[in-house]
Amino acid sequence: MLPDPERKLLRILINYPSPLHKSRMPDFKRLEVMTGRSRPDLLRGLQYLEDQGFIVWPDKSVTDGILIIKTEVLEKSPSRKGNIDYWTKY
Repeated sequence: MLPDPERKLLRILINYPSPLHKSRMPDFKRLEVMTGRSRPDLLRGLQYLEDQGFIVWPDKSVTDGILIIKTEVLEKSPSRKGNIDYWTKY
């Protein structure tokens, strides 16, 4: 299980590239705005994600080369049974 700041960072990296953003990774300035973290914190977070095997980050000076490797930790948890019993039986 990833710590919350790193999970949020990974989720941003997964969801950001799109035709709207010309299919590229956000730069450091954009990541700072989206996460509320400073650049040194982002560097530590990205290094943690790389150490854990979630991303490959060959050029540490830019975010353009980041490749997402593993996302299964972020898959949705199984849905819970609805709360219909509360409304119909009690």
